[in-house]
Amino acid sequence: MKFSKEITLLADIVNYSVKGITGALGRGAGITKEMYPIFFHMDDNSSVDDLINVLADIKLIENGNIIVLPSKLIAILEKRFVYGLTIENYSQCINNLDFAKKTLQLPDNKPLSKKDMIGLDKIDPERGIGVRYPDDPNQSAFDIAEGIRNKANLKIDVVITDSDSGGRKGIDLINCPTIVATPIGATKGLRLFYCMRVAVAAEMIRNNTKNIPAVIIKPYQASRLRKNVGELRYPGFLEGTREKDVTNKK
Repeated sequence: MKFSKEITLLADIVNYSVKGITGALGRGAGITKEMYPIFFHMDDNSSVDDLINVLADIKLIENGNIIVLPSKLIAILEKRFVYGLTIENYSQCINNLDFAKKTLQLPDNKPLSKKDMIGLDKIDPERGIGVRYPDDPNQSAFDIAEGIRNKANLKIDVVITDSDSGGRKGIDLINCPTIVATPIGATKGLRLFYCMRVAVAAEMIRNNTKNIPAVIIKPYQASRLRKNVGELRYPGFLEGTREKDVTNKK
């Protein structure tokens, strides 16, 4: 029996995602061998440097570890605010780009993109304050990894994720379907499927316990010795058409 390349791709996405779920349940192996939720407080007055200082001081982190962070946290730290986002107009704003452009105010005066629209999230709907995705999630991941390397002399990978997923959303964001969570940015030491795997694992852990802004993932010893750990991947969002996990299936 011969399967299409699309079915093979979807099977691999499911396989890696299920392994992420298994890891979150405490039965992990390989890249998702051990996972540790990290508790700390950040608010809209905090900065990326504050985050780097907190993470660099965590004694648990070792070379080759992976830190998974939610996109909303990074957006807040990078001051990616929008104004005019309320409970009443939220649904229209995330589904109608023209409506969002007319309704929302952006402090940097840059045009609202489709990905900005998809990534809109409420912070204080009573005051009409929300955020959009980081402008360059791969660069954001690298900046955090580089900051930790400079402060703690540790080479780690960073993955930035959105808490939603699906066929349409995954394709709109990274040109690849996703399950449970969508990795939107990462450093270079992880294949795209591994980015999906750790994104799913972290999302499952965050959903099980409140107020966890970060998850540290400790791969199996041999998996820590990866090439390009902590390096810049390429500008922008993760992009399936630039990833061998996807292109090799075409």
